[in-house]
Amino acid sequence: MTTSTGIKQSANIVGGGVAGLLAAIELAKAGVQVMLFESAAELGGRARTKQADGFSLNQGPHALYITGAFKRELDRLGIPYTGQKANPPEPQGLYRGQLHRLPTSLSSLAFSSLFTIGEKLAFAGVQKAVIDGATGKESFAVWLDGQDLSPLVRAAMEAISRVSSYANAPALVHAAAMLDQIRRGLKGVIYVDGGWAAIVAALAKAARDAGADLRTGASVERVAVEGRQSRVVLADGTEHVADATLLAIGPREAAKLASSVASLSGYAADAIPIRANTLDLALEKLPEGAKTFAMGIDQPFYFSVHTHAAKLAPEGGAVVHIAKYMAVDEAPSADAISELEGFADLAMPGWRTFERKRQELRGMVVANAVVRVDKPRPGVALADAPGLFIAGDWVGEEGMISDASAASAVAAVGSISEWLSGESVSRAA
Repeated sequence: MTTSTGIKQSANIVGGGVAGLLAAIELAKAGVQVMLFESAAELGGRARTKQADGFSLNQGPHALYITGAFKRELDRLGIPYTGQKANPPEPQGLYRGQLHRLPTSLSSLAFSSLFTIGEKLAFAGVQKAVIDGATGKESFAVWLDGQDLSPLVRAAMEAISRVSSYANAPALVHAAAMLDQIRRGLKGVIYVDGGWAAIVAALAKAARDAGADLRTGASVERVAVEGRQSRVVLADGTEHVADATLLAIGPREAAKLASSVASLSGYAADAIPIRANTLDLALEKLPEGAKTFAMGIDQPFYFSVHTHAAKLAPEGGAVVHIAKYMAVDEAPSADAISELEGFADLAMPGWRTFERKRQELRGMVVANAVVRVDKPRPGVALADAPGLFIAGDWVGEEGMISDASAASAVAAVGSISEWLSGESVSRAA
C-alpha cells in the first residue's frame, strides 16, 4: 500500500508466532513494508518443535482443528502442510483408576463399560444437543447444571471440554465459546507431519517471499504511539517508526511494552492464562498392548500417540504426548512429571524401556486467557491508542488457542488496512 505521493506505507509487528506470521504475510502481500520482531532465536512461539535424533517433539500436544480458523487461513493462503486426521482405535477413558473404552459413536457407546444404560442415553442426548448447535450465555458449568446429568456423565462432558480447549475452568469459561470448541473437536483434528515447526517454516517462507523482513533475536523494549505513527524501540537501542504497529504477543507482554496504553493494562489484569504440565516422549517403539489415546474422566489428564497419524519419528518409533490440564489457580506440584509418568504407565505399560528422549514442561502457558463469561475478549483495535493493534489467542470473538490467533490476525490486518487508508488520505491532504 502506498500514499497518493507514492510513499510505501509500513507496519511493525512484535511477535513471531502464528498471529504475527499470518499478519506479516497478509500485509506484505498488500504492499505494506513489514518488519517483524521476535525476541527468541526462532520463530513460532509455542508452535516451535524440538528436533532430537529424528524425533519431532511439539511443545505439548498440538492439533490442527479441521473446521477451525487456523486451518481455514492456511488453506486460503496456500500454506503447505501434511498430516492425517487423528482417528485412534478404541480410545480410552480413565475413571476411578480403570481404563474403559471411550464412547465416540453410538456403536461404541453401546459396548462401553463406562456408563450404565441410563447414563448412556443421557450422554447420547447431551452429545446430540451439542452437535445440533446448543449454546448459552452463562458459564459452561452453569450450562451443565441445566442438563440434569449424573455426576459421571457431567464429568465426561467436562473431560471432553478439556481435551477440546485445554481449559480446566468450567465455572469461568463462556458456555457458547466452549460448546463451539467442543463441536470443532468432534469434527476432528489433524496431527501435522514434522510437528508444528513445519507450519511455522512454511509461514515464514510465505512472509519472506511476500517481502516481509522477519528478525529473530530482536527483543523489543518499548512501543510508543506518536500521532499517526508508532515507534518500536529495541533492547539494543535501535528504533523503527512505522505507520501502524501490531502487538502479536500476550496481554502482559503487550501492556509492559506499551505501558502508557491504559486499555492494555486492563486486558492484562483480566487475562487468566490456561496452563498445562506436559511430558513429551520419544520412544524407540510402542510397547506391546499400548493404547493410542486416553483421557481422564475424573482426573484432568490426556494421553495420545501422535505418530498414529503424523510422521514425527524414525521408522518404527513413536512420539507420545501426556498432559495435565491445570486448574486456573493451580501451580505445578513437585510431583508434576511423576503424575504424567503414572498416567503413561496405565496407558502403555513397559514404555520406560523404550524411551530415547523426553521434554518436560511444567506450568506451560497453552493460551494467554480463558474465554471468560464475565469479560469479553478485546477487539483488535485499541480506542486509546490509534494505530496500535493487537492479535493473539486472547483477542477477538472467534475460536480458541491457535484458531483465535489466526482469526484475530486476519481481523487485525483488516483494521490496519483501514487505518493505513486513512493515513493515505491524511498525507494527501
